[in-house]
Amino acid sequence: MSGGVHTPTLPIAHHAEVEAAIAELLPAVASLHLDVAVDARGLVVRLLEEEPVATALVAEARGGQAVLARVAAVSARIRDAVGAPTALVIADRRYEWAHDVASAVLSRETSPRARSDRLDAVLTHPWFGLPIFLAALWLTFTLVVEVADPFIGWIEELTEGPLARLTTALLEVVGLAGTWMEGVLVDGLLAGVGAVLVFLPVLGMLYLALGVLEDSGYMARAAFLMDRLMSPIGLSGKSILPLLLGFGCNVPGVYATRVLERRRDRILTGLLLPFVSCAARLPVYVLLATVFFTRSSGTVVFAMYLLSIATVLGLGAVLDRVLLRAERTSSFVLELPAYRRPSARVLGRYVGQRVGAFLKEAGPVILVGAMGVWLLLAIPVTGEGRFTDTELEDSAFAATSRVVAPTLTPAGIGSWEVTGSLLTGLVAKEIMVASMWQVFDAEPEEAAEDEPSVGEDLTAIATGFLAAGRDAVLALPAMVGWELRAEEDDDTGGLAVPLHESLEESSGGHATAAALALMVLVLLYVPCFATIAALRQELGARWALLSVALSLGVAWIGATLVFQTGRLLAVLVGGG
Repeated sequence: MSGGVHTPTLPIAHHAEVEAAIAELLPAVASLHLDVAVDARGLVVRLLEEEPVATALVAEARGGQAVLARVAAVSARIRDAVGAPTALVIADRRYEWAHDVASAVLSRETSPRARSDRLDAVLTHPWFGLPIFLAALWLTFTLVVEVADPFIGWIEELTEGPLARLTTALLEVVGLAGTWMEGVLVDGLLAGVGAVLVFLPVLGMLYLALGVLEDSGYMARAAFLMDRLMSPIGLSGKSILPLLLGFGCNVPGVYATRVLERRRDRILTGLLLPFVSCAARLPVYVLLATVFFTRSSGTVVFAMYLLSIATVLGLGAVLDRVLLRAERTSSFVLELPAYRRPSARVLGRYVGQRVGAFLKEAGPVILVGAMGVWLLLAIPVTGEGRFTDTELEDSAFAATSRVVAPTLTPAGIGSWEVTGSLLTGLVAKEIMVASMWQVFDAEPEEAAEDEPSVGEDLTAIATGFLAAGRDAVLALPAMVGWELRAEEDDDTGGLAVPLHESLEESSGGHATAAALALMVLVLLYVPCFATIAALRQELGARWALLSVALSLGVAWIGATLVFQTGRLLAVLVGGG
């Protein structure tokens, strides 16, 4: 003791459970014939920390595997007793020892706490930190969805209107208008390009928000706050951001896994992201809930999001223990960086590089997928139609849907119309409602309008972009409840009767249970081509294919269980 300050000595006195483990393992480790001379106690501590070099050294010695098995058993016992990973317990005591050393040998004048310390006292507070983090996530999520949405609408109108008409006009000049080439270029290629471009506003806003969070130093604080909540499924706190962003769109959620240092965490988070209910699924939920659950439609839609969260947590626990357990590390150590003002130059480079990577890697896959769906729609297999000019029910698309439909019969949704709409959801979930209007021939008639001129189209492109910018700005006050934009209502009345009749027939009179099963299937089945392409780019083809198989299996099982349970309950209570 000196001046009332305890002077720590070596070796470090660890937690009682760790010291007991060291004493238990020390004789076995000391008896090993190793290639190099090492301190036995230090080697035991390094083995308990799962240090790779120490583990490899012992594994190569005679009897080393048995020692490693004992180390693993003892480490698990410490974790159960202390409630924290062994490596974290050791690291915590080591930092405490270093703090004691510093206190014993240093003397400094008391000074006000640094700004970073004052901010961390609030932002990482056990009670205040989490609400602040959730508010920051809500702001990020809302900015990505709301501000990008007007530009998405502008791109859709651009590709379906002015660009389509301009392409048709050019084909007329070269004498190819009305031929199959017009279908290839307008309905196939241009539509596929539009399917790629609509992601650019979302990704641009996402990476801008992520860049601000990372460059400011707050991302590390968020990971610290969420680490305890994510640990039961084998993930660190950093995984919460990609998962929550997935509620806006799975694609940026997949790309957001880049903030995770360990590949194992990126793989597990990427496999879970397709089960996060993206915003594109919401119109399908609303349609089905409005038609089949009129009085409790809001509750049913909310239940889909609760099911999404439950699926992510449950499946995450299974994958962590079955598929990726061998790669799991037992601790999460993070050094909090200093706060700083984000650099516009760094943010610009960050956003540009990642959006460019999306266009290069994922864009071609989305384009090929969209062209494939168009090709199925264009090829006649029955009837009197010809290529690019055939009735929907006579197309290869309908034929493919009829082949796939029987696999969904156990879920009560084995009609080709519903199956076909699900297939179009592979391109983008948001077009499923439009597909239902088309396959059920329920599209409302539109008044004929004069074809705009090229000049009017060019003017519409410019004014549409300005209007999108205006709506993006007006979305900011709407985030706090001050809605300045005109609301648009979707009319689903004409679709209600044919959709209800279709599910009534395919389910054997249990349309309500079939509708609920369909909602579950939409939530869980294979994500869009863009998400698959993003998974392939980030994780590799093998993991992307595993994700597709996993989504199909979980979705089929979930939808079948929901329908069969609902049908059984309906029979038991004497209803339909």
